[in-house]
Amino acid sequence: MNQTMSGLIDLQRVDDEIFQVKKHRDEIKSNLERLRSLLDRMEGSLSDKRDKLKEVMSFHTDKRLDLESAQERIAGSKTRMMGITRTKEYAAMTKEMEHLRKRQQDDEQEMTRLSTAIEEYRASIADEEAKFKEIKGEFATEETASADRLKEFDGLINKVATRRGDIESTLPRDMLSRYNRVLERRDGLAVALTVRGNCTGCNMAVPPQIWVKIQIGREVFQCATCQRFLYYNVEEAAAVSAAAAH
Repeated sequence: MNQTMSGLIDLQRVDDEIFQVKKHRDEIKSNLERLRSLLDRMEGSLSDKRDKLKEVMSFHTDKRLDLESAQERIAGSKTRMMGITRTKEYAAMTKEMEHLRKRQQDDEQEMTRLSTAIEEYRASIADEEAKFKEIKGEFATEETASADRLKEFDGLINKVATRRGDIESTLPRDMLSRYNRVLERRDGLAVALTVRGNCTGCNMAVPPQIWVKIQIGREVFQCATCQRFLYYNVEEAAAVSAAAAH
C-alpha cells in the first residue's frame, strides 16, 4: 500500500482512539455537571421556599397582632356599651361591635389559612432538604470516584496525542492539512474503507477505474462526494460484507 495512504489510515485509527477516550471522559464530566446543575436548582428552590416561609410567618405575626388589637377593641366596646343609655348611641355601638366581630372572624380565618401554609412550607422544605442532602452525597461520591478516572483519561489522551504527532511527522504537510480539514467537516471520519466499489463513509459509488486503482493501493484517492480518503483491505471488506448480509 502507498506509504502516505498507510500513514493516513494509522492517523485515522489514532483519532478514533482519541475520540473514544474523549467520549468516555466527556460522559463522566457531563454526569458530574448534571448533578451539579441539579444541586444548584434545588438550592435555588430551597432558598425561594425559605424566603416565602419567612414572608408567610411575617404575615401570620401581623394578623395575630391585628387579632389581638381587635379583641381589645371589642372588650373596650363592651365596657362602653354598659354605660350607654341612649338608643341611637347604643345602636351605633352595636353596629361597631358587629363590624369588629366580623373583622375578628376574618382575621381568625386568615390566621388558620396562614398556619396551614406555614406547615405545608415547612414539610416541603424538610422533604427537599432531605433530597438535597442525598444528591449532594451522591455528587461528592461520584466526584471523588471520577477524579482518578478523569486524570487517567487525560493522561491517555496526551499519550495518544504523542503517537499522533509521530505519525503526522511522516506525512506530507499538504496531505496532513487536507486530512485535518476532512476530519473536521466529516464528523471525525476522514478515511473510509471502500467495499464493492462504494465509499463506506457516504455510501456513494466510486468510478470503476478509480475503484481498481484503490484496490491496487499505489495512489491516494479521495471520494468525489464526501472527500474522504479511500482505501481497500480484503479482511475488513469481507467483515463489512458479512455483517451486511446478516
